[in-house]
Amino acid sequence: MSTAQTSIPLTALRSSVRLSDRHTLDALDAAADTPLLGLADGDRPLLLPTAAGHVLVAAGAGGGTTSVLRSLAAQALALGARVDVIDPGGTAQNWASGLPGVTYLSRIAAIHDHLLLTVAALQDGCTDWTGGWQGRRVIVVENTSSITHGLRQYWTHTRPETQLEEAPGVEALAVLLATGSSFGVQVFAGNPRGDIPGLGHVPTHQVFTTRLIACGGPALWKRVAPEIWAPPASSVVPGRMHLVDDGRTTAVQGLYLTDDEARALARGVIETGEAA
Repeated sequence: MSTAQTSIPLTALRSSVRLSDRHTLDALDAAADTPLLGLADGDRPLLLPTAAGHVLVAAGAGGGTTSVLRSLAAQALALGARVDVIDPGGTAQNWASGLPGVTYLSRIAAIHDHLLLTVAALQDGCTDWTGGWQGRRVIVVENTSSITHGLRQYWTHTRPETQLEEAPGVEALAVLLATGSSFGVQVFAGNPRGDIPGLGHVPTHQVFTTRLIACGGPALWKRVAPEIWAPPASSVVPGRMHLVDDGRTTAVQGLYLTDDEARALARGVIETGEAA
């Protein structure tokens, strides 16, 4: 009696992508002109598009938001971009503090002023961006929801007599999300809810051209990637996400850097820990 056998292809996706691994170094070599997001199955490098489109990481606590933003920011610095790190409390992205090319902001008052000044500079045409990474300004926001709340609280406490419908800092962030990419301002944002502060009912997928989603149920996918149905299954592997692109999802294991590795990579140095 013969039996039929069915061949089922297996997806070979690594459980970590770190600088101590040879496959990571090979992927970084392939990503010489734009940041590496991570590896798909078969160690296929997934790269950030070279255009200055915004990036959203929609992940809950422990889902990898901090790691993805740290990795992308370090690589953007190495490629010649200027990076503004918005890190209230100075806990999530303090690896970037003091690095050349970085404006590090941990106080809400300074964040408020900086966002307004950045928008004013764009309106005055003060940009030297020519389309590449040189001259590009990257704004890293760990959690846009908490930043929005902080900016609204700050404005209420410092300008209680005003009757504005929205805090100016939130409006400035919304302007940068709506128009900044045309002027070389690129936002790398984390938001576990996947919504957009200050932009009302503008769909998330129209603002963020690159979307990375970790975990989350159907409601999150409907907000962030309504073109995908049914949503793929969540993973318990740290750093495992789904890249949404052109109506498809691709499972990716994000590049993980320690704080020291991120600081070194931002300066153009890859410290692998391998023997010489």
